Amino acid sequence: MAVNRTEQEQIEALQQWWAANSRAVISGIIIGLAVIFGWRSYQVHMQAATEAASDLYTNMIIEVRDHKNDKAREYGDRLLNEYPRTAYATFAALTLARLDVTDEKPDAAIKNLQLVLDHSDQDSLKLLARLRMARILLEENKPDEALAALKVDNEGAFTASYSELRGDIYARQGKFEEARAAYQLTLGDVGNETNDTSFVQMKIDDLVRQKTE
Repeated sequence: MAVNRTEQEQIEALQQWWAANSRAVISGIIIGLAVIFGWRSYQVHMQAATEAASDLYTNMIIEVRDHKNDKAREYGDRLLNEYPRTAYATFAALTLARLDVTDEKPDAAIKNLQLVLDHSDQDSLKLLARLRMARILLEENKPDEALAALKVDNEGAFTASYSELRGDIYARQGKFEEARAAYQLTLGDVGNETNDTSFVQMKIDDLVRQKTE
């Protein structure tokens, strides 16, 4: 009898606990299932978006290859508008900027490069975007802005290119000593990017001629 009474007490205690906590338990189960299925749905959605963005970028590159720049821009604009958070949107922005330079649209090129700086999570792409932006600014005779675009904490594998461009900017400003120092730094690091140092050496020689004239 004592055993039966103990079991009955346990059952009654369980019933009381369930009556008090059933809603919280059921809610927790529902929320857990929602999180699981929601995450799976999100993954499926992101996979579909990545595949669609990949297709658009592939089509864009094909049009660029075939010199159909207007059609390439259509694909690029769709990528930026429909899939702005994908890596392909960053690649599209870089490609659009190159087309802008070819079409002599520097402001549009800078705008697209700024998209890379604002949205890319890859440091190498940001460094490349800054380098191209600085070149455009220098061509637009904005040397101070070009120098500002090159200010980064770590130039990574682009040290030689950054130094050479700084040399070009200083040379444009008539700061020959700063230009020469930048070019010399380029010669020290150029092996990381290219083995051809002749063009940089020509720039240094040209600086020397300008100083003696």
